[in-house]
Amino acid sequence: MQFRQSIKGVTGHVRSAATVTGKRLESNIASLSERLKSTAVRVGAVIAIIADFLTDAGANIADRTAPLTSWLAERLQPMASWTAERLQPWTALLADVTAVVATAVSERTRPVIRKLTERFGVRMTVIGTATAVIVGSTSGTAWAITALNDPADPASEQSWTVSAEDALFSDEATANAKAIIAAQQAEEAEAAAAAEAEAEAAEAAAAAEAAKQAEPEPVGDLSELQMDNAIAIVEAGDEAGLDRKAWAIALATAMQESKFRNYANVNVAESYNFEYQAEGSDHDSVGLFQQRPSSGWGSVEELMDPKTSANKFYGSLKKVNGWKDMPVTKAAQTVQVSAFPDAYAQWEGLAWDIVKSYEKAKS
Repeated sequence: MQFRQSIKGVTGHVRSAATVTGKRLESNIASLSERLKSTAVRVGAVIAIIADFLTDAGANIADRTAPLTSWLAERLQPMASWTAERLQPWTALLADVTAVVATAVSERTRPVIRKLTERFGVRMTVIGTATAVIVGSTSGTAWAITALNDPADPASEQSWTVSAEDALFSDEATANAKAIIAAQQAEEAEAAAAAEAEAEAAEAAAAAEAAKQAEPEPVGDLSELQMDNAIAIVEAGDEAGLDRKAWAIALATAMQESKFRNYANVNVAESYNFEYQAEGSDHDSVGLFQQRPSSGWGSVEELMDPKTSANKFYGSLKKVNGWKDMPVTKAAQTVQVSAFPDAYAQWEGLAWDIVKSYEKAKS
């Protein structure tokens, strides 16, 4: 019984101590909380004061330094402009030199890349070129490419070692680059000129072949030279808009007068200044139609030209009334006034054969 009472007494003391301890803790916690709240308020107030101070100080500093900043800007602006002016030529020069060097490098690497491509293919060439560019990109590093050469041709070996500094600032490098560009342009111009000349030659040859195929075949016993002169007479009449009857009259006349040979005359020294195939001595008669300069047919130069002399004949023929209805021989005689008026008739058949040969070639 006494033991139980002792235990109850101890339990009561413990409960009493716990209650007291709990109240004290609550009191301490409440006091600490109040103190913390008070401290937070004070810290916030301090921070606000500091912020206000800094804001006022910043504005004050900005106001005080504004004149200094403006003064510095005014003083530095001319210096900046002066510096830009002085550097501009050097900047432009550096850009030009860089462009020249880039062109030179391109010209030098082109044959190397071509050989690499031929030997290893496109993919390996791209890889190798990229590696070379990466290795040579440092300004202090020498950049070198050695062309792959044909072992059978030692003379084809080419190698270049160009430092970046030399490439940018060396007058010799710039001159070499310009020389390479000029040589390339000259080579391209020469190739273009050669191609153009070749095309013109081919065109001329084709035209000559076409003209040769279109040439009328000689008729009767006429030589090529005689046939050429006869065709010149026909062409003159065709270009003048005259019909085949006029051609036949002119052909029969020229055949009788010169056998289609262009005559010089020993009595007309000037006639030897022009192409001729025969010589005569009848007064001052010259050319295919034996026309006389002294009779008003024209100058020696005109009468020694087959087409011009033919045009002179056609001009006189057109003045003859009713020439289209006349026989060939009569029309020829009316123009020529020959001492042998019937002589032209014998060549009428040949004249028509020449006309037919010309028309066949042109058809």
